[in-house]
Amino acid sequence: MNTDRAFVSATLMADENRSAIESRLSEVLQQSLTPMEPGQAKTYMEHTAVRMAEEAGAGVTMFQMVEIKHANTAYMIRVAVLTNGSAIGLDFMDMENGQFFIPETCPVIPLEVPTIN
Repeated sequence: MNTDRAFVSATLMADENRSAIESRLSEVLQQSLTPMEPGQAKTYMEHTAVRMAEEAGAGVTMFQMVEIKHANTAYMIRVAVLTNGSAIGLDFMDMENGQFFIPETCPVIPLEVPTIN
């Protein structure tokens, strides 16, 4: 997978991938969520992503924040982009109140590589 930050951003923001991330966010919001301080959430979830990637036989190419809207609320989600063409949704922040949350389980999202005209 290309690790260029602009390419990864374009991939995550492609319509089909954005839709998959939004869908997974809906599932995550149905789970039990644990509030956490931003620094703690970042460290804990990035370690979790590396462990999950290794278990899948992949590596983490980078971490990226993605803004997603759900039910009139905007969230910033930290996503780990993996070398196997997928991403793991990690911690997220409610942009209205600034609270960070970690989910009970992290969704794995297969990514489609966008075609560039």
